[in-house]
Amino acid sequence: MPAPVGSSRPSPNIYGLLTVFTIMDGSGDAFDRLAEETVDAVRRGEPDTLIYACHAVKSAPLQRIVYELYRDEVAYVDHQRQPHVERFLTERQSMVLATNVIELNVNAAKVVPLPTAFQL
Repeated sequence: MPAPVGSSRPSPNIYGLLTVFTIMDGSGDAFDRLAEETVDAVRRGEPDTLIYACHAVKSAPLQRIVYELYRDEVAYVDHQRQPHVERFLTERQSMVLATNVIELNVNAAKVVPLPTAFQL
């Protein structure tokens, strides 16, 4: 049963990941372009991907964080099969020194639509 409107308790099926990338010095621009292209493809073609965001880290210029939320684990598996995700996985290898993946359970959340600037 869905949570009541205004509730902070999300569906128990939501699946999330937080991935921390340490990129090679000099690879930031290329990684960011690849991530932007991937985010654009996710936005256009993956309605069950609730959030897919790539963040730069102000205090650590060689780190990027990708935050992902999916309607459920089935949506995540579908996401992994997409050609743009396979491209991201392959092309990032030459840019990344280390990757740390953290699986998430979402206990509470507040989500609003992003400002228009992010909806390009």
